[in-house]
Amino acid sequence: MFYGDEIVNIWARSIQQRNPELMTSMYSKDAVLLATYTNLIEGQQGIREYFQDFLNKEDLKCEITNNITQLDYDKDTTVSSGLYIFSFRNYGQLTKVHARYTFVVNLNKIITHHSSIEPE
Repeated sequence: MFYGDEIVNIWARSIQQRNPELMTSMYSKDAVLLATYTNLIEGQQGIREYFQDFLNKEDLKCEITNNITQLDYDKDTTVSSGLYIFSFRNYGQLTKVHARYTFVVNLNKIITHHSSIEPE
């Protein structure tokens, strides 16, 4: 069984592969994604469509800079919250987006993922 921090790190490393199917496979069938620049998305189909667009960024990478993971009493659900930096090229210029996240993972699948820009 993976725990939240392991899935978060796998998720972050997988971003640079730019594979929507791979990213979607980490989410449960009825997962909820509240991404940084989009409205609420529910279910794998919507999540796949989101990643088809998001992963088109040139030289896209994700770096986890801080992570705290909590394990529930039954040890089947974890909540990981922290900070990450997305970097990519936008019209040739390197862009960095500092954001915060929460992943809720149950039985090795992301069931909820929230991401927002880090306040200044």
